[in-house]
Amino acid sequence: MNNKCTKFESLFLFRNETELEEHLKECPDCRAEKEKMDKVSELLQEVKPYYAQQRKRSFTRLKVACILCFGMFTGLLIGYFTQYGYNTTSSAYYDTEQTTNDYGMPIDSYGLISLN
Repeated sequence: MNNKCTKFESLFLFRNETELEEHLKECPDCRAEKEKMDKVSELLQEVKPYYAQQRKRSFTRLKVACILCFGMFTGLLIGYFTQYGYNTTSSAYYDTEQTTNDYGMPIDSYGLISLN
């Protein structure tokens, strides 16, 4: 039976570099595991620029979509409020001033809110 060494992961994660290097000199199984990790790392470094470029392009598209949605939403709200008369500046347009009576609040003879 061939027992494989399983110390590589624990040495890689929890020990310092010198202990790992000493073990790699003695153990062929861990050396093979290290070579596999190095190959995967090289492949990741090779693909990294393409992934970063695609991610940047996707983020730019997301920003444009958010700006367009915000613009459409605010445009629809402005159109709705001006069409159906919800206008807070009616005194500027129609030279009328709203009072507390218009809001249905109880007031006294001086025009102050009554707290009966």
